[in-house]
Amino acid sequence: MAATKKSGARRMGNDSAPDVGEILSKRFVGVNLYVVIMLGLAAIIIGTGVKAAEQVQQYHQDYKVLQDMRKQYRKLQVEHQRLLIEQQTFSATPQIASRAVAELGMYSPGTNDKLILQPGTAPVEMPANIAAGNKPTAANNAPAAPIPTDATSDQTDSDSAATEVTP
Repeated sequence: MAATKKSGARRMGNDSAPDVGEILSKRFVGVNLYVVIMLGLAAIIIGTGVKAAEQVQQYHQDYKVLQDMRKQYRKLQVEHQRLLIEQQTFSATPQIASRAVAELGMYSPGTNDKLILQPGTAPVEMPANIAAGNKPTAANNAPAAPIPTDATSDQTDSDSAATEVTP
């Protein structure tokens, strides 16, 4: 019977019992604060994700630049090695010329030691020391000088020799 008294009191509009709206307003007073906190956390999470994506993108760009620089470094190393070899080659030329003179007795021939052959001319008798294979004496030739190493000096020697008159 007690249950019927409560239901009867509610039907009569008893003001002492709280209304549903009042119950909900009292119970969910903190809802506005809860929503604000949740929206703030969601914004922070989204911002963190965006920043992480930006950092990954920047990392990939920096890594690509690093790889390009490594390729350029390798190319420059190859070029440097090639230039070192070229430098050593050019510095070796005077050494070869000085060794040819000192160790092998090679020399630049003098005008008496040159024999010029031209088409359409009569054969000329070779000097005796050249035919015998003897070394010319110091009186016959110029002092020993290094062999010319560039093409222009070889060409001028042959040009000047071609203008000489053979006996």
